[in-house]
Amino acid sequence: MKFYKIALLVMLIAFKTTTAQNENIETLPLPEHLQDGTKWEFQDKLSDDFNYTYTPKNKKTNFGNGKWYNFYQSRWDGPGTTYWKYNHVAVDGNDLILKASRWKGKDEAAPKAFKFNKMNKPNGGVSAGCITSNKQVIYPIFIESKSSVANITLASDVWLLSPDATQEIDIMECYGGAGQGNAYFAKSIHISHHSFIRKPFTDYQPRDKGAWYKQNDVEAWGDYCWNNGNRKYVRTAVYWKSPVHFEYFIDGELVRVLYDKALATKVNGKWEYGYPTMTNGKLDVQYGKQKITSFSTKDTYSFEELQKANKVSKVSIIDPYEYQGGKGFTKPLNVIINIESQDWHVKAGRTPSDEDLNNPKKNVMKVDWFRVFKPKG
Repeated sequence: MKFYKIALLVMLIAFKTTTAQNENIETLPLPEHLQDGTKWEFQDKLSDDFNYTYTPKNKKTNFGNGKWYNFYQSRWDGPGTTYWKYNHVAVDGNDLILKASRWKGKDEAAPKAFKFNKMNKPNGGVSAGCITSNKQVIYPIFIESKSSVANITLASDVWLLSPDATQEIDIMECYGGAGQGNAYFAKSIHISHHSFIRKPFTDYQPRDKGAWYKQNDVEAWGDYCWNNGNRKYVRTAVYWKSPVHFEYFIDGELVRVLYDKALATKVNGKWEYGYPTMTNGKLDVQYGKQKITSFSTKDTYSFEELQKANKVSKVSIIDPYEYQGGKGFTKPLNVIINIESQDWHVKAGRTPSDEDLNNPKKNVMKVDWFRVFKPKG
């Protein structure tokens, strides 16, 4: 009987972490890695359990007690063949609902396209949902969402972006659906950041293989989250600790840390420590990925070990070309949650069919909750 009770408890804990629950997002334990004696303060004005209703609107509208609005942070309406639409956002009493559908051209919903006929694909556009926070976040801060990605060849995203679009932190970028040749990318959750110059447009992001998180029991995140209609969720988080220190978490587990000029990534149960290098002012590349020179491999994560790698390194992992003036990430950032159709996927033919876009089993991203904490003192 004792064994049965323990097994039942384990099953209940596992169920709670993967399915939608009315969890108390303020008291739900933070990742064990953060339980080091630090006192954390819940940020109610930025957090949302989505336990209310909001019906789709055909105009730009605040919702969630003024925490969000139903569009992107500017007039721009999305990358690639994306057309973000006001009426593709809803809250159903349990989840934030972001929908995707086929873009209707001249009969499109509001707002009117920022750029009509993107990528010269009049029949290939995707209308999609996007929300942006009315308040901004700034380090040191821990941000976590519990999401169920859309089972379709589109990106389901939770990210942070400065109003001038020069500093971006990607908490989750997941190309969930395995169809249309997307099986390779559907296996991963992309956790990264971007340092931009807008004019002329220039983009740095870490391009090492460790930026693509894979889980042994997941062949495609879309199928995993769809779960034959009994939707599963994945918790993704970042602790933006300082301008040069980002810690990434999946389902409460620390999986990747970027610190100044070095990084550590958990791969197959081991922690790999390393650092980037440059030749003649350009980042080194190996096998099509950014080269990371190995420093050490350990069974557990150690910030002290990461600091040792950092002392050896001469190249920033945060902003190696100093697009941010060598200061790292210092700007307040908006929170953005959305679905999108990115140009590099479309160019490769990885774009959803009409059938998939009309299928409610595939075309919806859900977010059970979103929460924010700041360390005290």
